[in-house]
Amino acid sequence: MSDIFKKLQESANLAMKSTSSDESMKHLANAFSLFSKEAKRIENSYKTLQDRFLKVSSILEKKEKDLTHKITDLNSITSYLNNILSNISQGILFIDLDGIITTFNSPAEKILEKKQDEILFQSYFDCFNDDFFGFSMKDAIKLKQTKKLNYIFFKKNEKEIEVTTSFVYDCPSRYQGIIIMLKDMTKLKKLEVLANRNDRLNHLGEMAASVAHEIKNPLGVIRGYASLLHNDLKDNKTLQTMTSYILDGTRSLERVVNNVLEYARPVSLTVVSSNITKLIKELIKDISIDPTFSKNVKIDLHLADTDTMLPMDKDLIKSAFLNLIVNAYQAIEEIGTLNISTYKNNDYFIININDTGTGIEEKDLENVFSPFFTTKQYGNGLGLSQTHKIIQAHFGTIEVRSIVNKGTTFCISLPIKR
Repeated sequence: MSDIFKKLQESANLAMKSTSSDESMKHLANAFSLFSKEAKRIENSYKTLQDRFLKVSSILEKKEKDLTHKITDLNSITSYLNNILSNISQGILFIDLDGIITTFNSPAEKILEKKQDEILFQSYFDCFNDDFFGFSMKDAIKLKQTKKLNYIFFKKNEKEIEVTTSFVYDCPSRYQGIIIMLKDMTKLKKLEVLANRNDRLNHLGEMAASVAHEIKNPLGVIRGYASLLHNDLKDNKTLQTMTSYILDGTRSLERVVNNVLEYARPVSLTVVSSNITKLIKELIKDISIDPTFSKNVKIDLHLADTDTMLPMDKDLIKSAFLNLIVNAYQAIEEIGTLNISTYKNNDYFIININDTGTGIEEKDLENVFSPFFTTKQYGNGLGLSQTHKIIQAHFGTIEVRSIVNKGTTFCISLPIKR
């Protein structure tokens, strides 16, 4: 470009120094010729550049469209995977080799009771203890392997959680890390306990019924002969008194045998839609005027819903609640409080009966619904087992929590629809 300007300048200078007009025109013509050639060359270069620009622009536009499609596909895949992660029942965490939590789904949020925005893309060691899941996370990241024991159970806020771990190897190092899968086993464990309890109760019921039948016949014979003997000894008051003890004993045994046979029979329900809150109020009213219930026990009612109608056998449910309330009164030695509260939980109506009594030792909690198990001096151990049968016949559940010297809570769940 500088050579052209130099030649143009030289031609212009020669034209100016020319002594004749012909010579001057010759130099100017030469200058215009050079200018025209350079202008043509620049025009051609511009066209070439324009063609290249259009070509590059077209390529870039195509690349942009491809990239947009890829981003759209990536967003769709990400959304798809996030939906899967959010809707599976198991909690999932992924910790990379830098100890950063890059995956923390909604079930993990619920199980661990930690918010996603507080955990995601944070350092694992800022959020959890090194051995929170039963193994050293530092060692696992360093050695690139997790503990061989895949199933670890730990309790958190009365939850039982199953932890499964594995290490991701088959990918570039930036994608390697530890997957932790969490499964809330609380409901399953409760079902196992309930199944074991029902199995045990069925076996005990069958055995008790068999024993009761075997006892009933000879007991009737004993009572019959004791009655005859009692009549024959009317002239000997001392011996007659002794036979009356035998008769009292046989009557007491008959009551136990009849209770056992009654327990062994299946519960027969007469189901009608009844107001559960009204039933509880009627029961408390009866208790309040009954002199056998201590006046030193204060009754607190917290009835959340007054209009709920439940399908139930009113008399049997009343009997089940009465058993629990009698137990509560007997557990309160002198002065105390009986709390009864109700509320709805999805498709169930929940009734909590709580006392401030002596409580139940942990070793006895599992047996409280077993027939003939009792810690009372004069109890027969059939009250709570019969209550359990009644609640179960209504497709409900009953659970017990207790702290020694603090009190006991029975939680009954009854379905709103049968």
